Amino acid sequence: MDVKKILLVEDESAVALDIKNILESSGYEVPFVTSRGEDAVKEAVKLRPDLVLMDIILKGTMDGIEAANKMIILNIPVVYLTANSDRITLNRALEVPAYGYIVKPYNQKELITTVEMAINKHQLDQKKVENYKQDLIDKNDNLNPKEIKRDVLNGIKPRIMVVEDENITALDIAGKLEDLGYEIIAVVSSGSSAIENARKLRPDLILMDIMLKGDLDGIQVTESIEDLFIPVVYLTSYSDEKTLKRARKTSPYGYIIKPYNEDELRTTIEMALHKHIRYQETIESEVESLSTKLNEIKTGRIGVIVTSTLILSMMFYGIISRNMTWLEYLLFFSGIYGLVLSIASIFKANKNDRKVSESHQFKPFVSILVPAHNEENTIEGCVNSLANLSYSLNAKKNFEVIVINDGSTDNTAALLNKLENEFDNFKVMTRKPPHSGKGKGYVLNDGLKHANGEIIAVFDADAIVEPDFLDLIVPYMDDDGVAGVQSRVKMYNKNENLLTHLQHIEFSIYGDVLLKARDLLGGAAFLGGNGQITRKDVLDEYNGWDGYALTEDLNISVKLMIHGWKIRYCGESIVYQEAVKEWKPFFRQRTRWAMGNMETLFVYLKSILQSDISLLKKIDSVYYLSTLLLNGFVMIGYIIFVLYFVSIQFSLTAPLLIVFLATVAFFPVVISGVWYDSKSIRITAVKSIEYWLHCFYIIPLFFITFVSLLTRKDIKWEKTHHTGESKNIDEDPSIILDNKNIIEKSV
Repeated sequence: MDVKKILLVEDESAVALDIKNILESSGYEVPFVTSRGEDAVKEAVKLRPDLVLMDIILKGTMDGIEAANKMIILNIPVVYLTANSDRITLNRALEVPAYGYIVKPYNQKELITTVEMAINKHQLDQKKVENYKQDLIDKNDNLNPKEIKRDVLNGIKPRIMVVEDENITALDIAGKLEDLGYEIIAVVSSGSSAIENARKLRPDLILMDIMLKGDLDGIQVTESIEDLFIPVVYLTSYSDEKTLKRARKTSPYGYIIKPYNEDELRTTIEMALHKHIRYQETIESEVESLSTKLNEIKTGRIGVIVTSTLILSMMFYGIISRNMTWLEYLLFFSGIYGLVLSIASIFKANKNDRKVSESHQFKPFVSILVPAHNEENTIEGCVNSLANLSYSLNAKKNFEVIVINDGSTDNTAALLNKLENEFDNFKVMTRKPPHSGKGKGYVLNDGLKHANGEIIAVFDADAIVEPDFLDLIVPYMDDDGVAGVQSRVKMYNKNENLLTHLQHIEFSIYGDVLLKARDLLGGAAFLGGNGQITRKDVLDEYNGWDGYALTEDLNISVKLMIHGWKIRYCGESIVYQEAVKEWKPFFRQRTRWAMGNMETLFVYLKSILQSDISLLKKIDSVYYLSTLLLNGFVMIGYIIFVLYFVSIQFSLTAPLLIVFLATVAFFPVVISGVWYDSKSIRITAVKSIEYWLHCFYIIPLFFITFVSLLTRKDIKWEKTHHTGESKNIDEDPSIILDNKNIIEKSV
């Protein structure tokens, strides 16, 4: 049986001990008790308890309502347990509505009943949200959640229907509610009347007794009107386990046991009304986000169909007519653009044009986010490396490291617990089903909500960096209009086999040639996974990362670009990561990347072309997002060129110079990247040929990506598995090992 975990936040130690004993005797686990709001938040985001029982008056600088707000935005359920029921405190609490509001002094039955109902309701609420989303995916159509009635938030009297079988009690309840400022629109005593009036009058809340006149009891009535989406609070004398079990299944917003007091009635109703509106808003937001993404997927499919039709038509025409001149011109213009970037990458940036590296006064606090799912092989080395960075202000570390453990089932959590005791600037966050595994963007957004930094840095769980990483890259942000910076990426296991070395070359081409040239020319730079930093206020402005996006970093990069923000490239700061060692996971990784590129191209092409950015950025961004298409054509072009000379006669009517340049245009970028990395003529020649041959994998990738985009249905995080088995950082091992002698298995 799954034992529910409850985090207890109470400022009086004697009361805390009593509550802890009550909860544990009722079968709950209480893994943490604190009297401080700051500690409560830290443990809640780490443990992800099933419920937080929260006092409002606490020790420290953060009270219970502030702490609850930080928990609720991460979908951690809270029940207030407090001696304060005054109007001011209640109004503040209603701004952060919880699953209950227990007023001290409490009795054990009331406490346990509220806890049971709250845990059960939270779980059912999550299932309903997921069901809404799944229905939207399955039906591939727009769902319209019930219209949200926000009147109760705007000073209009909430409309309540009282369902009570005893007339005298019903009149008494109605009178008290009217005195409290509610409008009583109906008082009924039978189940059938309750259903009829609920459907006719649509009250804002129903106060429901369980024992009613007629054949239906209150629980059956609640089940019958579930489709109306009206919040129900039970007010009953029955608290036996059988009745409670039945009631829990209907997901009520409260369960008041008679005899009741006026404060309990008022606080329960107020909290229920506000919690219901917040829940509706959650569903509305989730459905809207998913609808947007499904529409984007449709747009992507249309783009794939149109592009595929065009490509196949051109290929078919070329084969039938035996004329591939169009392909030569396409490769020529693509190659010339690559040649321009290769030449531009030779030059060094003018330090007068950028304030970087010279400014030591710009020292904003940095929050480092590390998404982690089953990362037991690399997480220790990663955290040790990041937590020991030299970035400081006034002789104090000026950064924090936040690892978001996204539903790991291996030893990741245990390793993180151990590491948490070693670093005072290190925090752990936990995501559990049903929310874990949904998308890397969602994982990062959770970290963003609890990040304190002005600058957000993102690393993968296999990252190893040099101590001065932040000192080098952060000054790039000290420039108007700069929203993000991408660092240089290298492979620490590049010499393990040919595949890992070719990935090292690929990232050298991407960073040392393409990103560097774009940065110098003022083209479109992009954030890419490991070693990126972004301004927090800008991320907040665009609601963080897209949780549904296949490549959330590319998605946010395009959003920033089309709104006029600049993204820079910092070649001085280096992040080392693990290259994929085997072809199957490598191909799976590249398929996801290619799908993300193509999806972004088709979804944002119109926005890019219509945006108020320079023509160079428009051309460059479309060129970048079309990389799969262009590289696929490049490799097909080589096959056509070979066939032209070997057996099948294709007519290449373009001028000889065009044909020649189209044929060799692939190599300048590759040669430049290999040369910058090796500085050896022999190695450059050999590795360039190896990389050229390696790139023929793009042809099957080209077709698989298009098919995958057409058939895509699942929206989840497909992460790269890190083994951490072989690391040979041979550029200058002492630079990396200086980080507190990083754990031997990780370096």
